Amino acid sequence: MSASDLLPADFRVSVILPVAALVDQYKKTNSPMVKQLDLSLIKQGILRLDQPKRRELLPIVLRGISKETSPAGAAGFFNIFLRLLLDIKMPGRGSNEDVALRERIGLSDPADARYISQWLGKLFLLRQDLAMATEEDLNEKLRASQSGLTREDIAFLRNNNPHAWRPGSPGSLSLPECKTKAVSFLASGAFTDDERFIATICAAGSADSRIASTAEDVLKRSSVDLESRNVVKSLYDAHKKFPAAHRIQILKLLSKSILACTFENEVVEAVKQDFDLASGDDASVLGLEALRLNKALLAFLGWFARNNSSPNGTGQPMGPALVLILKDYILKQGWPELTPRGNQSQVLDEQRLRANAYETIGMLARSSQFEHKAKDALLKWLFDSLVSDTTSDVVVYIESALSSMMGLFKPTNSAENRDLEVLLLEYMTLPERQGRRTARHVAARFANNCLPYSNIQARWVDILALGGGSSDRRDVLEEGQRGLDPWWATKLHPDDALVLPDWTKLARMLFDTSYEEDENRMAVDQTSKYALFPNNRLHAFPIAIRYVKQILFLSALNEEKFEVDWETQLERSLENSLETRRTIREYFAIADKDSLLTILNAAFDGLRDHPEIGTEEYAGCLAEILSFAPAATIISPLSARTQELLPVIKSNNHKVRQLASKVFGILAPWDSQSATLIAQLRTFVESCKEPSASQSAEYQSSLLCLGSYFSRAAYYGKVTSQDVLDHAQFLYENLTSALQKGSTDIKAAALDSISQLWTASIHFPREESDLTETIDSLSKLALSGNEKAITALGRLAVPSSADPSGSETDPVAKILDRLFALSEIKRTEIHFATGEALASAVARWDSEALQLGLDVEPSGSGKLDIVGALGKRPPRIEATVNKLIDDCKTTKPSLLKASGIWLFCVIQYCSNLPEIQSRLRECQVAFMRLLSARDELVQETASRGLALVYEKGDQSLKGDLVKDLVASFTGVKTELKVDEDTELFDVGALPTGEGKSITSYKDIVSLANEVGDQRLIYKFMALATNAATWTARSAFGRFGLSNILSDAELDPKIYPKLYRYRFDPNSNVRRSMDDIWKAVVKDQTVVVDTYFDAIMNDLLKSILDGREWRVREASCAAIAELTYGQPFPKYEKYYTDIWKVALRVSDDQKGSVRQAAQKLCMALSKTLVTQLKENNSSASARAMIAQVLPFLLSDKGIENSVQEVKYMSIITVLDVVKNGGDALKPFIPTIITHCLGLLSSIEPEAVNYHYQRVSEEDREGLDKLRSNAATRSPLFECIVNCLPFIDEGLMGELAPQLVSTIKSAIGMQTKIGCGEVLSTLALRHNVLLQPYNGLFLKTMETQILDRNHETSKSYARSAAYLLRSASLEARDRFSSRLLELYFGAEDDTKRQKVADAVLAVAKISPDAFTDLEARLLPFAYFAKHDTDEYVSEEFEAVWNQHAGGSHSVKRFVDEITQLVSKGLSTSKWALQHGAALAIASVVTALSNSVGKGGQFADADVQRIWPVLDKALSLKTFKGKEKLITAYPLFVLHGKKLWSTDPALATQMKKIAIREAKRNNDEYRPHAIQALGEFASARVDLDMYAEVVGLVSDYLKLEDEAHKVTELQRKTTDAALKVALTAYNRKKMRETPVSVLEDITITAEGSKRAISLAKDTWFTSADEVMTQAAASDRFPSSTSTVATRWFRLLIAHENEAILENQRSSRAKALGAFAKAWKKGIFGPVSEQGPLREEMEQRLKVMLEAERSIDVQKLLEKVIQQLVT
Repeated sequence: MSASDLLPADFRVSVILPVAALVDQYKKTNSPMVKQLDLSLIKQGILRLDQPKRRELLPIVLRGISKETSPAGAAGFFNIFLRLLLDIKMPGRGSNEDVALRERIGLSDPADARYISQWLGKLFLLRQDLAMATEEDLNEKLRASQSGLTREDIAFLRNNNPHAWRPGSPGSLSLPECKTKAVSFLASGAFTDDERFIATICAAGSADSRIASTAEDVLKRSSVDLESRNVVKSLYDAHKKFPAAHRIQILKLLSKSILACTFENEVVEAVKQDFDLASGDDASVLGLEALRLNKALLAFLGWFARNNSSPNGTGQPMGPALVLILKDYILKQGWPELTPRGNQSQVLDEQRLRANAYETIGMLARSSQFEHKAKDALLKWLFDSLVSDTTSDVVVYIESALSSMMGLFKPTNSAENRDLEVLLLEYMTLPERQGRRTARHVAARFANNCLPYSNIQARWVDILALGGGSSDRRDVLEEGQRGLDPWWATKLHPDDALVLPDWTKLARMLFDTSYEEDENRMAVDQTSKYALFPNNRLHAFPIAIRYVKQILFLSALNEEKFEVDWETQLERSLENSLETRRTIREYFAIADKDSLLTILNAAFDGLRDHPEIGTEEYAGCLAEILSFAPAATIISPLSARTQELLPVIKSNNHKVRQLASKVFGILAPWDSQSATLIAQLRTFVESCKEPSASQSAEYQSSLLCLGSYFSRAAYYGKVTSQDVLDHAQFLYENLTSALQKGSTDIKAAALDSISQLWTASIHFPREESDLTETIDSLSKLALSGNEKAITALGRLAVPSSADPSGSETDPVAKILDRLFALSEIKRTEIHFATGEALASAVARWDSEALQLGLDVEPSGSGKLDIVGALGKRPPRIEATVNKLIDDCKTTKPSLLKASGIWLFCVIQYCSNLPEIQSRLRECQVAFMRLLSARDELVQETASRGLALVYEKGDQSLKGDLVKDLVASFTGVKTELKVDEDTELFDVGALPTGEGKSITSYKDIVSLANEVGDQRLIYKFMALATNAATWTARSAFGRFGLSNILSDAELDPKIYPKLYRYRFDPNSNVRRSMDDIWKAVVKDQTVVVDTYFDAIMNDLLKSILDGREWRVREASCAAIAELTYGQPFPKYEKYYTDIWKVALRVSDDQKGSVRQAAQKLCMALSKTLVTQLKENNSSASARAMIAQVLPFLLSDKGIENSVQEVKYMSIITVLDVVKNGGDALKPFIPTIITHCLGLLSSIEPEAVNYHYQRVSEEDREGLDKLRSNAATRSPLFECIVNCLPFIDEGLMGELAPQLVSTIKSAIGMQTKIGCGEVLSTLALRHNVLLQPYNGLFLKTMETQILDRNHETSKSYARSAAYLLRSASLEARDRFSSRLLELYFGAEDDTKRQKVADAVLAVAKISPDAFTDLEARLLPFAYFAKHDTDEYVSEEFEAVWNQHAGGSHSVKRFVDEITQLVSKGLSTSKWALQHGAALAIASVVTALSNSVGKGGQFADADVQRIWPVLDKALSLKTFKGKEKLITAYPLFVLHGKKLWSTDPALATQMKKIAIREAKRNNDEYRPHAIQALGEFASARVDLDMYAEVVGLVSDYLKLEDEAHKVTELQRKTTDAALKVALTAYNRKKMRETPVSVLEDITITAEGSKRAISLAKDTWFTSADEVMTQAAASDRFPSSTSTVATRWFRLLIAHENEAILENQRSSRAKALGAFAKAWKKGIFGPVSEQGPLREEMEQRLKVMLEAERSIDVQKLLEKVIQQLVT
């Protein structure tokens, strides 16, 4: 029994307990009994307190609530707190009231706040089933699903009463309602972020979206330090206990904390718990919640992997543990095939999570420490997953995981190496049918990244990757190619010195058929000769051959450094470097002969067994290796396989035939069966005098083989010229015949073959005629551009017989003359071939041209009689050099070009000869002379020639050359003479823009004027105008001229000019000056640092003073390059000037100059932005911003009238703001106001043009688009980016500037932007904004009336946001101003603006609206009846949102009538009419509220009547019908008003009659109907005769029915209804027959009206009869009234065509029958004839009736008559 039960029942109901005093007593007493009694009385007393009292009680309850020690008392007090919480009105978030709430509500003690927050958090965890569970079921429910609560927690929250939360129980609470209120309370200023943190997480996990969304918003705004150890620890503790939904929230928060990644045990435990909860067959969390939990968990693990950079190295590392958990998660999903669970959408989500899990495994593994076996096991599982996992699109994520793991695999011992090799080879050789996809690409990547380049197995993996051919994916092929590339190896392993694979081991593993695998190697298929190359891997065989060959040569050359084009360099070195060839030959002499033979035999096997695959690689390998192989140990043993080449030489591949013939020539002389092979070849040649197309390839090869054989045999010393005389003559005859009659290919083969014979001094034509014919034939071919013929001419001069006497009549002289005659040919390559031929002819075997072509080691007679004996011809050399030097002076362009190239070739191939060395000085002069030639190729030759002379000369010559070059630069000594008309440039090469171009020395004299020495600049231009090279278009840096010029001392004044000219718009000038710069500046950094100021000053001056556009353009580009990468202090003093000149030339008249200026601006901007990104608080960043922003924000920048300058400045400002950070603070007010102004000015003119030419409706749509564009533009984004940096000081600066901008703004976009800025400030910076709220609201009072609709709406929204945190005074002033604006509006537009403002306040600031509802809600009701449709709709929305019912109208009757009175008192018709409609609506609403028989309150009647009377007195207007319709309702419900005041009653009657008499056709029907209703409401008056007399004219129609207008029909309808219903109800009850007789008389005179308004007639008759039947007065005698009524009802029965009319008639007949039967018309027994007539007519009607429903009604009437 409680304390309240001891009180009497009537006392318990009526007494109001002093609850506050009881609470105070409870807290002060120590007596348990008193406390119990107090608590019980407090619970009872609270229920009887009104709301204000309960609100006052809450601070008393909360103060010191945490100090309660009794569990029962604490639970009881918390329950009381929840009851009181429901009555709290929460202030707007961030408002002054919200800030003060903590003190006001009694939570000033942090302990109390934490206590309430803790239990509110548990309240959010309390589920409805737990709250309502019985004590017996509670334990089972707690075990069934995790709730985060203990049994004690639930008992506390239930106040030890299982019915505390049960709906319908006495004194119970609503759990959803309490939670909703609790989350609002939690989000208020009553708690700090730290206090409500965990409780908010509890709310965020709620299933109720209202609670969750509010809590999530609080968490987003929370300032809790997630890097606090206590906070993170509390999150992990909560995670252990909370349900899945709440764990998701916790994981999201942990995913923002780096510190959370250091809680090793907690991380592993949390991950394991959550995966156990939501995955596998035993999962307790299923469906979407499980997916969400897993998604959050994987996101957390991803965060952990990214931020856990230093994993624990001791004990059990958590990385592997987490990886195993993730692996287990994937396995539980189903592996390798995913087991589908749920619908299709959930399956797709599971697939995405699976992919994410794979990726996360890789991320975790990358930073973890694994044991070797565990690491290998994980790698194998991932490879298995890549091959076998059936999930679509998962391959990318598995590959990503594998890529992440590469860093783990850096094997340190052979065992680890071996394990990785075996695994990679397993998946590299996995048959395709064994998995869903291949892992070859990843295996190759692992081999390249994780194993050293020297690892043979890794290279075997790459060979297999490349061996896949076109069937493999492109990425596999690329990875294989990358793995075999030593240059790539230096990039993949930059920290390791490159070690090439051992080519001997590589060859042994790949090609040695006797190679035995050790016990650790995996077994391979031994079905082919080479075990590693079964049929499915044959494409890898030529790749292996080629790779082993390359490694062999690289090992021979001991290469350590590699460039990206190392293959090309190797090939060129083998072809053109005697030193390289000598080195390789020496290496091969001592190399492992077995390994070499292994490679060569493998190549032979490839040619023999698989000629269709890689024949060119096999033949190339043989040719290249055998060219350097020792004869005794390699060539001789291999020669036995020479005959295997015979099938190959028949190939249709020209290159294969050439290579095969070369190999044949090298091997065949050592083959014991060579005679047979030669005879076979000769027989075929003899048999094909004129070979067919099918025989052509074999014929060519036979000729090549024969020539190759005899030439190499001669070099070997195995045959002499006499020995091969017969064969040579045979060859010569066939070759000369081929030259005459053969095809182009046969001629080429013949020329190659005969050139080889002549080079070996075999068969020089002995007969003069033969020699002349041969020379003529070759010359003819040479003149046609045949390079092989030119080479053959040169080789024809090699034999000693070509120059027996040394005279001009010798064959050599003729040959040289024929070669010199080729100067007219224009093809450059021909001249190089001719130069080589000249070197061969005059120097023979002493020239490198012949030595480089020697592919065997001469011995015996070959070495003595050929190579040793056939040396240089000094007289011929001297004569040739003299001629070439002399021809270099000629003016004939073709000869000049040819002579330069020939001289270059002679020096290149014969520079080792003293005859050439002694002439190098003259050659240098010749090349210097060629530099001034206009032909670019001649200049190239000269440039390359100078470098070659310098390279080949001795020290003395080099010194002289340096002096000459320096003299030519300085002008001290001049070897080259030019006059002012000498052409230096082609016409058009340097256009001036005026139809002319610079071509001569006098045109470039300005260059000399700038430097002060004309000769110096001229020499520069003569040296480097077009000095390009064959490979890099620069002879200087690449071939040594930079070293030549390094000793020259230059005037420092040249550096600024030279630097600028490097960026000249003309490519020739630019390239030349760049070459010069590279030549004279060895260390560019030092020179630029030394002369930085001079260069910068010159460039700035050139931009401003440069008269030529080219100077301005070059200066812009040069400044961009000069400042790039420089520290800002170096050019700080020039920074503003650079921007100034850059923006100045941004509107240059020359387009290319403008582009260069824009590029400079972009470079400056990029530099600034980069600086800001790296450290926006650094001194340099602040200095740059301090200099550039004031300039850019001035009239020289974003306010510039030049569009290009303006846009460039805007772009720069946007970039600066985006990355400026705190350094922007001093400029933020200026940036914001400037950018707001720019919003309008940057709009394209086309938009404004179109806007001015569209209709008003289209303008509104266009305004919306323009408004959206303004707020989504980069400019507005810039403004938004500035706002977060605003503080109190900046707000003080910004506020007046922003107000000024708002007031002065003209463009719509600027105004929209101002409104959005205010809204943003109010939302995100309301605390800073509060001191200026009143200022901004006052500004908005006028701005909301802006004539542009979008602008006014924007300002209205801003005002609404401002009201959120405004003071009550400011709110009151603003709302009062809105009413003033509305009532003072001169047109509809201004009222529309006010409507927008009020609607914005209602939607955006509902709390503020609620505070102002006493003013705004009545105003909304009043204004929703505005005559303007837009205004009406807007205020209708306001009313519906905050009220919406008739009860709200009843609350504000006084306020509304005051507004109506004010509206009626104005002179504006629109307001008067709106006021009239408003008061009509009030009457209607009140009528609905009180019901049909109710009466208005006296006070309401007294308030309404004056304004209603005044409204009715208005002239008719559209909508007044609503007012007149409401008038009878007021009379009906306001009886107290007129019943006690006769004068007022009379006045009301006059008003009703006056309105009915108004001469307005549309209004008349409503007024007449209202008159009828008025008459029926006034029971004290019998107005029937008067009313009928007033409407009688409308009951008598003269026109036929089809001629009656709709308006006439409505009037007739209303008049008829009034004539039937305007009777006095009291009289009807007392003397019904009398009333019915009057109505009958009226109806009989209105038959035309009845015919026209049948529906009204029947329904009104029904009503009349019903009223009559309700009377209890019966006449004693009969009359004819009943008969007349019946006949009126059935008159013209055929005219009732519509079913609803017939139905209404049947109902009227039923009501008549009921009244007649009751005796209203007299005794029924005396009216027999009428009964018979009625029965007869009704039966006829029944028979004719088609409708079943009407039939039933008629049957019912008949039944009434019968019974």
